[in-house]
Amino acid sequence: MARMEPGTASTEFFICVGDQPSLDQGGMRNPDKQGFAAFGKVVKGMDVVRKIHALRAEEQYLDDHVCITHTTVGNNL
Repeated sequence: MARMEPGTASTEFFICVGDQPSLDQGGMRNPDKQGFAAFGKVVKGMDVVRKIHALRAEEQYLDDHVCITHTTVGNNL
């Protein structure tokens, strides 16, 4: 989950493409070094993730919104 400090995660999330050790607990991404909560895994549709990853962005925000129309919950984690 995206957050500014502990307890502020609400609706924004991100999908990591590759290892991101700076996002782990103890990582250098935030001064509190608490890391970020991981709660899912892409099991199908990585081509779509790569297309989203290639979109133009200003700092950490995409220039155009991406609408997610379907997700599923599974026990494959």
